[in-house]
Amino acid sequence: MIAANKKSPSPTTATGDFENHTNDANSPTSDSQRKADEIVEQVAKLVQAGHFVYQRRSGDFLVLKFGLSRWHKDLPELHALPRKLRGKQ
Repeated sequence: MIAANKKSPSPTTATGDFENHTNDANSPTSDSQRKADEIVEQVAKLVQAGHFVYQRRSGDFLVLKFGLSRWHKDLPELHALPRKLRGKQ
């Protein structure tokens, strides 16, 4: 019979082989997470403006609105889209 008052160790207090330091600024996941956050933020802005944004497997973007489409090869081009649409190239 297992005693009800015994608690198993919490995974957050465990030390040793299972430590994970992904919150470090120099961690390799922080750069990829930062880029993913930038993409999500820019796509959200365009969606709020009424665009449909698709990120393709190759990393490029397809932006659609009113039956028209624009292809953007990377994130900097996607960031430039609102300026191009306002006519401030």
